[in-house]
Amino acid sequence: MELADPKQINQLMERYNSREPRLRQSNPRMTQKHASDAPVYHAPSVKSRRCRCGICVTCKDNARWERIFSEKFADPTYYSGLAIRHESPINAL
Repeated sequence: MELADPKQINQLMERYNSREPRLRQSNPRMTQKHASDAPVYHAPSVKSRRCRCGICVTCKDNARWERIFSEKFADPTYYSGLAIRHESPINAL
């Protein structure tokens, strides 16, 4: 049983053998990286500005969240009402 023409196989083998030898790469987790190789963050040159028209859906949603956070964090007693229990709920049985 013949799967391919022997001429084609020979051509493929010649092309494969004529390539430059490949360097074997090690496992990327095993390589050592130096701090100087780390990518450097560059801030965007143009800062985007939020719309503040107060009419569009985005502005209304932003205003809603600003109101929620201002109410939540302006009240110093918001988190103080939590009771911490140091006992097992099984004790009540």
